[in-house]
Amino acid sequence: MKLSNLGGVLAVVLCLVAEAPVCADPQYANDDTRRVVEAMVDAHGGIERWRAVPSIRYDDLMHMEGHEGGQFGWWVAHEVIDQKTRQVWQDWPMENSSIGFDGKEVWSENWRQGNPTAMMVHFFYYFVNLPWLTQDEGVVLSAVGKENWDGIDKELYKVEMTFDGAPSVGKSARDFFTLYIDPDTFRLVSYQYGSGYAPLIALMGMPEGSVFGPMWRVITHYEEVGGLLFPTAFRTMPEPNGRILGDHIIMNIDVSTPFEAEKAAKPEGAVVFSGPLRTD
Repeated sequence: MKLSNLGGVLAVVLCLVAEAPVCADPQYANDDTRRVVEAMVDAHGGIERWRAVPSIRYDDLMHMEGHEGGQFGWWVAHEVIDQKTRQVWQDWPMENSSIGFDGKEVWSENWRQGNPTAMMVHFFYYFVNLPWLTQDEGVVLSAVGKENWDGIDKELYKVEMTFDGAPSVGKSARDFFTLYIDPDTFRLVSYQYGSGYAPLIALMGMPEGSVFGPMWRVITHYEEVGGLLFPTAFRTMPEPNGRILGDHIIMNIDVSTPFEAEKAAKPEGAVVFSGPLRTD
């Protein structure tokens, strides 16, 4: 690979010291899949530049439809992820809660949301970074199809993104994303996703081995930060162009600040997640 800038050099250094998922190649169905997916990655700023940043941090705001019984209808979180280790710390200021993943355990303080804390560790990290996460080890990318999506005025490339094992904390081998890519700009414009993470499935009262989803997601705004193009507004629906279940804003993206490992360390008295961190 020709290295044309410092970011590329740093990416190679990072790959030498990082854990395997950060730098191994995905499994492409064929050369056309590689062409389309790598063009998408390049359209969002390229994999070398993304891998070279020390951490990715942002404020995640979500408003949910259908909150009942006085339940607070907003998620507001400040999330920070180490690009080398995928360790995490999160602050949830509206509930005075926090979550962390120190590389071994998921911990929480004053957690008040319903979702399992382990599920939340990388939940929005995937949504904010999905184009680049196609390049992780264990990702399986299907042959390219074409599909129209109600509400989008052109035929899109369609690629199924699955995994040859549970890809991350809070995920399962049954998780999937269906990517819809603009054939002119190669931007990711929409996707479906599903989760088979066993603690979530049990919490929802679904049969063992089920998959929650698909949920449909359309991206409505992007922002370039440090040469990387991030989705900064999107909405979640139960069907394409359907009623909106969740409105999402990603703000204050920072890709230059080093990760503070001490903030991911378990505080005294924190609750440790007792379930499996990944499931089949």
